[in-house]
Parts: sequence; C-alpha cells; structure tokens
Amino acid sequence: MISKTIYLGDWVTYKPRATNGKTKVSVAPQVGQLIEQHLENGTIINVVHSAKGHNDWALARDCQLVKRGTL
Repeated sequence: MISKTIYLGDWVTYKPRATNGKTKVSVAPQVGQLIEQHLENGTIINVVHSAKGHNDWALARDCQLVKRGTL
C-alpha cells in the first residue's frame, strides 16, 4: 500500500484515541480536517477537527487522506 503524505488542512479519515492512548473501542472511523501534528515520545500525533465540531487525537498511522484541503 502506498501512503500519501498528509498536510495540515487536509481532510482525513481517522480512528480517535482515548486520553489513555488507546483506540476508542467500537468507534467507526471518523472524518475531519487535520489541524495539528506533534511528536510525543517519538510518535507522531495528529489533532483532527472532526465534522462533529470537536478536536480528536489520532496516531498518524490511523489517518488516511480523503482529499486535499487548506486551513
């Protein structure tokens, strides 16, 4: 599988993370706009503004590009 680079402002599908770092159980992939990326202990964390109007944290590996966007 070839992965495309995701940039700030892009629309992505993602699996939300709980505050303890685990993937939220029984949550279907969500759609949102990537608004922030940062490193935590060597792991890239994406902050995504969901279509529902709130911010979620997701691991970079759990995000897939839907379409290009801008902030």
